[in-house]
Amino acid sequence: MNEFFIAIIIVGTVLLLASLMTTLKICQKNDSSAWYLLFYFIILFIIGYLGILYYFLYFQLDPILVSTVACILFGGGGFVYLVIKLSYSSLLSLEEAVEVQRYQAEHDILTGLPNRKMFFKSLSHIISESTPCSVLFIDLNDFKQVNDSFGHYCGDQLLIATAHALKFNLSDHYSLFRLAGDEFAILSTYQSEKGLQRCINLIRKSVQAPLKIDKQLINVNFSIGVSHYPQDSLDMYELVKHADLAMYEAKRTNKNLVYYDAELSQREGEILLMTNKIKGAIEQDEFLLFYQPMICTKTNKQHGLEVLIRWPQPDGSFLSPDYFIMIAERSSLILSVTKWVVIEAVNNLKVLQAAGFTGALHINLSAQDLNSHEFYDYVAELFKEDESISDVIVFEITESAMMTNIQGAKEMIMALNAMGFQFSIDDFGTGFSSLSLLRELSIKQIKIDRSFVDGMLKQKADYAIVKSIIFLAKQLECEVIAEGIENRETEQELINLDCDYLQGYYYSKPISLEDIKCKYLN
Repeated sequence: MNEFFIAIIIVGTVLLLASLMTTLKICQKNDSSAWYLLFYFIILFIIGYLGILYYFLYFQLDPILVSTVACILFGGGGFVYLVIKLSYSSLLSLEEAVEVQRYQAEHDILTGLPNRKMFFKSLSHIISESTPCSVLFIDLNDFKQVNDSFGHYCGDQLLIATAHALKFNLSDHYSLFRLAGDEFAILSTYQSEKGLQRCINLIRKSVQAPLKIDKQLINVNFSIGVSHYPQDSLDMYELVKHADLAMYEAKRTNKNLVYYDAELSQREGEILLMTNKIKGAIEQDEFLLFYQPMICTKTNKQHGLEVLIRWPQPDGSFLSPDYFIMIAERSSLILSVTKWVVIEAVNNLKVLQAAGFTGALHINLSAQDLNSHEFYDYVAELFKEDESISDVIVFEITESAMMTNIQGAKEMIMALNAMGFQFSIDDFGTGFSSLSLLRELSIKQIKIDRSFVDGMLKQKADYAIVKSIIFLAKQLECEVIAEGIENRETEQELINLDCDYLQGYYYSKPISLEDIKCKYLN
């Protein structure tokens, strides 16, 4: 009987030995003094257990005493073992949870790529070791159109597929990150022309074939901006800014790849200066409205006026609207500019009507205007003050502006249509033409882009396009305006094709309010 209880004590001792090993693992992970103290206590317990075991083996003792002590020692060893085992398991679970949190904090959830935080961490480490490197910023072109056309799920799948394709093709020498949205970054320790060209070729190879996303084949194109350390900057954040500038220059110029140079920073400074000047021009009412007539082919008389913004300078010249409108759109000032144009046009409309004007004013809208609740609220407020303005204002929008956010454009057009405002599609045929939009939306007019009108008497293709657009518009019960009329021959051919309205320098350049009153109104 005593042999059984001695065996129980031996098992208890073994449990303590196992607890000792586990406690040692805990001490290696957690340097708290309490765990070390417990470690030494367990050693003392083991020594005590061995001493009692020796005493029970060589001395004859009362069986009841032996069984009682044996059970207590077995229970103590088992208790210590369970407590240590559970503590170690909890510590491992906590470490795993911390590791998961660390991974999630440093990686993009959607694509699994290292994120912006890891990008700056890696770049900082490279710079701290003074290792020459290149920063490549990559942006997916027309990604927003994919979201709008096929939905955000398809957009997410495109990002995942793109990330996997890039990761698969890029070697260990190129570190890939997802910064945000449709922007990726690559860190390369190769600065040689050969090494960078290899990286660029691998990027192109990744999207050489269309990616199959949710049964859709989608072509992916990149805009890439590159900056170099230490040539372009010694500062990490400035280096990143330079790569970002180069990428946006690639998008602006429709290039696949742009390397940073000092001129980009200079241009950025000029843009910032111009942005501040535009703000001041709005506040100080420096802009003017000019008007270009539209001639009715049936009556050969002025039918409507396109409203065009002009910015006079102190030397008597005018700053090109193409330039400052582009900067206004980039700096999100375009809404303020558009609001100024609308209210100024409404105020001038009263002057024009008093002079005998009976047509409509055509006001150009940007893509940002079409997606702005603030713009809708602004127009709605003007409409409340005078509901008649919806009868004499036509908003002109380009195809590309509509396609920037199809759903937003449709909602804005339908909301303004409900108040009576009409829409004309400007530059038709040059953007991402969608016949479904013409079918679903109440579009009053189609304006044929001047690039087709200019060459229609010389190029068969241009002539065919103009003729087809006029035929299409008639079938859809839309009016047609041709812009860019420069001579009588073009005018006569468009009249023969049954174009409704004509506009161009052949009739008049854009002129001031006073000139339009004198030239075209009684």
